Parts: sequence; structure tokens; C-alpha cells
Amino acid sequence: MTVLALLQFDSVPKPRPLMAVGEVLLINVFVNRVDAWAFDQDWARAGPGDWKKNLRLGWEWDEDAFPTNMFAHPYHGGLYFNAGRSNGLSYFESVPIAFLGSWTWEYFGEKYRPSLNDWFMTSFGGITLGEMFHRVGATIRDNRATGFKRTLRELGALPVDPIGGFNRLLRGQWKGLGANPSEHDPGAYVLRLGGGIRFAKRLNADSGFWSMGTFLLDLLYGDQVGQEYREPFDVFNVRVLVTPQGLNALRASGRLYGANLNSPTGRNRHMLAVNQRYDFYKNPAQSVGGQSVEIGINSRFALGSKGFGIRTAIFGDGIILSAIDAPGTGFGERNYDFGPGLGARWEVALERHGVRFLRVFSQLEWIHAVSGASADHVVDFGGIEAAIPVTSRLGIAASSTVFGRVSHYTDGRTRDSRDYPEARLLLVWTKAGFGEAQR
Repeated sequence: MTVLALLQFDSVPKPRPLMAVGEVLLINVFVNRVDAWAFDQDWARAGPGDWKKNLRLGWEWDEDAFPTNMFAHPYHGGLYFNAGRSNGLSYFESVPIAFLGSWTWEYFGEKYRPSLNDWFMTSFGGITLGEMFHRVGATIRDNRATGFKRTLRELGALPVDPIGGFNRLLRGQWKGLGANPSEHDPGAYVLRLGGGIRFAKRLNADSGFWSMGTFLLDLLYGDQVGQEYREPFDVFNVRVLVTPQGLNALRASGRLYGANLNSPTGRNRHMLAVNQRYDFYKNPAQSVGGQSVEIGINSRFALGSKGFGIRTAIFGDGIILSAIDAPGTGFGERNYDFGPGLGARWEVALERHGVRFLRVFSQLEWIHAVSGASADHVVDFGGIEAAIPVTSRLGIAASSTVFGRVSHYTDGRTRDSRDYPEARLLLVWTKAGFGEAQR
């Protein structure tokens, strides 16, 4: 008997919008009760009087810590978004679910007045991270696997897509056989994991560098130029950098729309792309992050017949809302500013079969503060990365990056100028799947 004859459920669940909304409300009730009962947080003991006050007073800017606003809230928003995706809703159908979850939390989940920046970060960040988590979870899971291997895959997907995993458990899909969804196989992909040493500039010292451990995760899902556009986030990339002090960087960008600018069968390829982007950078010299939409061109120029090529990218972006540290300014106890902005980035990389072994890049962003200091911030960072293979999977990677920023204040404060160079030396493991353009 074939596996197809044993299939017990469809790869795409039947759309259940009311179930998605109900789960969003349950997420808020659960988180609120944990904060109130387990952590004894008075702000979580909100009642009708607080709800009435919040509805009457409306939005304000809050004073939460940078990691809370720029990482914890977007991750929380991903749970809302995936309540929609795991209940059979499409990307666009799940977008209002994320906004609804964030709005109901801000008005009814806390005693505090609803926070405008939380609503933005939770909603937009949740959409970006949530869609990628949904797809990564689908890639980890395998509906045709059985036994202990199947259980390990289901457990492995829980950290990135807990709501999807919970719904699958309720529906008996942790063990039942089924067809895999289209997200399970991205076609072309590159996964790179690494660990090693990070060398960074000593602050408050005349000279010298200090070192610490570091961990890298890079994921390229789909092919930016070799894959025709089908749906939002059919192509995306994620980079995570962690040190013993915590999250150092999280950058994620997913394709919202793409169009060929020349023949898709041509030797050299050019693709127009509109991306939704999430950025989080935190180091001893500065903290900056935000939500952006960018438009630009990805290109690949073939070199010879052995799979080598040159990848280029040039993009301009509009920042929906960003945050940047501004000690001594900010708002209340908050030591960073919020604001929209504009920016641009470019990169050039040498690759073989989609795996980049030399990359040069640069990015420049302008942020205009609307909450906090009366200021304009210019942030730039760029560097070079190289990877040398030792075996078919293992290699050595090195990178050198410089973060810079200049803050101009219109209220007479001294201009704030900083730079922060760092370098990494890593042992990396790489696994790749090849698309047509990479062969």
C-alpha cells in the first residue's frame, strides 16, 4: 500500500477565521493571567474601569526596555499571526489577525494606557516573524514521517511555531499521515550554523579589543532571482547572532512581491522585489531596530559553467517605525527614540550553487525622532564576510563589520558620534539545496 493511500489529512487546513480570532483572545487571556498570578504583576490586573479609561484616553508612547519593545513584542505578534496561518488563513487574511491581537492586548490586557509603539512593533514585527516562523515550522515538520523521528520534528518546530504545533496536536496531526504543504520544500535554500569568537572594540578605553563567544544562524529560504514570485514570503532570509550577553542581532527580510526584469531563462537574471524587513541590532555602542518596507533589484551574473556567480542587491527602504538608543534623551525612563525614516543598502557576493563564500555589504539609515529627543539619527554599517570550505559541510568563516552612527540634536545638545568595529571567526556547518538558477 502506498503512502498516498494512507493519507489522513490535507496539507492545508480548512480556513477557520473564528477559531483564529478565538485563539488570539485566548493567547491574551493566558499571558495576562500568567503575568498576574505567576509573576504577581499589578499592571496585569486590569478590569472594566481600566478598559473604560484606556478607550477614553487612547494612545501614548511607553517606556519599556529596548529588547522588550523591539524583540519580545514582535515575537508575541508572531503568535497572533500564526493563529491565523495555522487555522488555514492566507498571509493577507492573517494580517488583520495580528493587528486585532495587538489592539485588544493594548486596550484590555494592561492597566497602562495603550502604547502606540507596541501596537506597531507587535503587529508589523509579528507579521514578518510570524510568516517566517510558519514556513520554518512547516519545513521542520514532515507529515509523512513516523515514529520517534516524527515526534522529534514536531517538538523541534515548537519554539518557532508554538501555536501551529498546538493546533496540530489538537487535530491529531502529530502522528497522522498527510501530504506536506508547499512551504515544506522551499526548493533552493542555504542553512548555515556557526560558533566561534567575536572580537569587539573596548568601550571607555583608549584602545584594544575584547573577545567572547558567538553563535551564528543564517537561513536563505528560496532563491531571490531564480524563483518566480508565487506568494508573500516565498523567498526570505534570516540572520541571528547571539553572544553570552544575549541577542546581538536579528535581521529578517521576506519578499512581498517580485517580478522578472528579463527572461527567467537567461544566463544573467534580474528580479525586482518588494520586501518586508525586520531589524534588531544591539551592541555596547548602540541599539537600533525597526520595521521597514524596501524595494530594489536582485541580480545574478553567471561565471563559467561550474555553478559560480556574482550576486548583487541594491535597495531603498522606508522605515515604518524604528527605535535608536539616545542616552540622556528618550522619554521618561526610556533611553531611546522612536521615529520613521528612509534608507538604502547594497551588497555584492561571490557564490557557488547559491552558497556565498565572499560578501561585501553596506547599509545607511536616517531616522527622524517623533518620540523622545528632538533629533535626527544617521546609522550606517557595513563590512566583509568570507567562508572557506574545509569539507563538504564544514568550513571556516570570518567577518569584519563596522557600526557607525551620528545623532544631530536641534535643542542644542552636542552631536553624538560613535563607531563600533567588530570581527568574528567561526567554525561553520552549511547545508544547501539547489534551485535551477544555482546549477
